[in-house]
Amino acid sequence: MVTMRCLCCEILVISICLLHLCTVCEGRPLRRRSVSEVQLMHNLREHKQVQDRRDWLQTRLRDIHTASARGSGDSSQREREREREREIKRKREGD
Repeated sequence: MVTMRCLCCEILVISICLLHLCTVCEGRPLRRRSVSEVQLMHNLREHKQVQDRRDWLQTRLRDIHTASARGSGDSSQREREREREREIKRKREGD
C-alpha cells in the first residue's frame, strides 16, 4: 500500500516541477515559430483589422440614404443615357 506520506511527497515534487516549468517559460512559446507561421499570424491579424474596419463603416453608413436608393437617381441616369444614344444615332444618320 502507498502511504499517505509517500503520496504527499509525489504531489509536492510534481507541483515543484510544474512551478519550475512555468517560471522557465515566462509566457514564451515552447518552440520558435517558423517564418510561414509568423506570416500566417500577421495575415490573420491584418484580415481581422480589415473586417473590423468594414463592420465599423457599415454601421456608420447604415443610416445614410442616397438618391439612388430611392430610385429617382437611377431613372434620371437612364434617361440621360437614352438621350445620349439618340444623339449618337442622329449624328450617324446625319452623316
